[in-house]
Amino acid sequence: MTKSSHTNRLNQLLPASLAEVDSVLNHLFTGPVTSAVTRAAWTAPASLWEANDRLHVALDVPGINQDAIEVTVENGQLTVTVERNAGEEPPTYLYNERRFGKVTRSLDLPDTVDPESIEAELKNGVLHVSVAKRPETQPRKIEVRVG
Repeated sequence: MTKSSHTNRLNQLLPASLAEVDSVLNHLFTGPVTSAVTRAAWTAPASLWEANDRLHVALDVPGINQDAIEVTVENGQLTVTVERNAGEEPPTYLYNERRFGKVTRSLDLPDTVDPESIEAELKNGVLHVSVAKRPETQPRKIEVRVG
């Protein structure tokens, strides 16, 4: 029996890794952005944690000014809306990966927090929102008396 030696032509056509395949497919189907602003959605990655007596939320919002951020609370839900504008006359891009438009992130607040205590600060492209826990829901130490 003779063995036939042949070359896998698929390996010659496709890049080696899945990331490279994804990149090639994206380029084929979308191509470089050469027209006006791409209005596709962008995201604002978020983190949520509890520390001491507060609940904290941080959102990455690079390049966003204070006046483009709205923080509201209604019916126990914290909502942050951020808008990134392309400008009045955006350039004709040769290539553009930046996205523009509105992003809204919402969080149902637990009953253990006080919605009246919400604070928000924008610093170095990160929006930090914190809410104090209600004093009655925080752990407290009970003194033991000797009788």
